[in-house]
Amino acid sequence: MKTCFITCHYPPLARTYRRYKFARLLADGGLDVEVVTHGNVSRALGAFVDDADLQGDDEDLPVHRVRAFPWYVGGELLHRIGVVPCPHVNWLAAAAKRAARLAVSSDDTIVSVYPPLTDHIAGYLASRRTGARLVLDYRDDHIGLKTVLQRPLAAMWEKRALERAAVVSVATEEIGEVLSAAYGVPAEKLQITANGYWDEVDEEALTFRDEEDIRFVYAGAISPAQGLEVLCRATGELRKRHQALRDRVRVTVFGPDNLYLKQTLRARMTEGGVEYGGLLSSGQVPEALQQADVGFLSLSSSKFTYAVPGKLYEYVAHARPMLAALPEGAASRLLEREGFGLVSSPTSVEGLLENMVQIVDRDRRKSIHEQIIRRREQFAAAPQFHSLARRIRSL
Repeated sequence: MKTCFITCHYPPLARTYRRYKFARLLADGGLDVEVVTHGNVSRALGAFVDDADLQGDDEDLPVHRVRAFPWYVGGELLHRIGVVPCPHVNWLAAAAKRAARLAVSSDDTIVSVYPPLTDHIAGYLASRRTGARLVLDYRDDHIGLKTVLQRPLAAMWEKRALERAAVVSVATEEIGEVLSAAYGVPAEKLQITANGYWDEVDEEALTFRDEEDIRFVYAGAISPAQGLEVLCRATGELRKRHQALRDRVRVTVFGPDNLYLKQTLRARMTEGGVEYGGLLSSGQVPEALQQADVGFLSLSSSKFTYAVPGKLYEYVAHARPMLAALPEGAASRLLEREGFGLVSSPTSVEGLLENMVQIVDRDRRKSIHEQIIRRREQFAAAPQFHSLARRIRSL
């Protein structure tokens, strides 16, 4: 039984390690996996850059890098004005064709990963052509990638794919609720496959960092969806109001040097005294987190109540207490339930400032660190994805 794994974004692109580990864990769970991925993703807007530490090619995990007609910035523009349902739709025909060559009968399975929506459309078209079983997976952002203009076209294709799917895997319960409400996806189709952390960390890296200076670190995507402006403003207020902490607290943001950073965020970071540390390769992230006292995460609004940022699990893996600016939803409930950090509203500078002052306290930070150590093994990714592999095998 062949399993065709469709993902537009895959190593060596930066921030795609989770996609590789997803495919790897399905293979480790007993599936014969081959990956179909985009062979020439446009770098026109600086959204995609390569990570020298990522390869994504294993001898027992074949990768098919199918190429598409290059339309550079054109795809993003057509998507934003509503002409196409996804900026990567130029890759659709090639992806569906290659998937249909791999998953050729009802004994085979196609697993597609969202975002982008093109992955699901390609999986749907290939499944309809060959009769292969279809499994749709929803990672990361779901609602936020859809604007009003192209929503009807995107919804039409998404509905067709969901109706054909044998299993719909979701990263959080909230995403499942969204799909059930919008498309009537039955509960028996849904399976929660939480992200979790992917790799074990050396015992030395889990030790509590007991230093005079306090380092806050954010490592991840940089876009309006994260709402990092509130971190810049709260840091600036901390420096103004708490002179005793001014020289002790250091806040660093790591992420891609993209258009949003250049045009919007960098000036606010400078005003607030927040440092920009550049884009970390996947191999550099563990070192940055090991040197951090607190990991920061944020989501800009209630549109993202269903999401749990992957960096939350990275901070859990490294036993780093968390400071968060989040809407009330999946991520905030997880942090508060587990006692992994302090949470404020994504728009509350005063709330975030108050929590920054609290978490600087050594005893408070130490208590959170010990709680993460006690609970961290419950958040490993492998059991989640092995469970999905077992369900696929049972279809």
